[in-house]
Amino acid sequence: MKMIDATLQELWAIKDNIAKEHAYDLENLVDYLNGKYQSSIDKVEALTIPIVESEPENSNKLKSSQGHMAQ
Repeated sequence: MKMIDATLQELWAIKDNIAKEHAYDLENLVDYLNGKYQSSIDKVEALTIPIVESEPENSNKLKSSQGHMAQ
């Protein structure tokens, strides 16, 4: 139970420090948090590998064998 209390205390301290850094101004705090959120999205997008859609190499073989079976 002490671990939970220590974790909650640390989270509340972080929250209080962030609020204090932004003069307890809600609009200022929302702008700051939105910037942090966008920054996180930008970092994830920078790490994302684009997916190139293409047909498998043997897709023509599969299509021709399916067409042959249907006849």
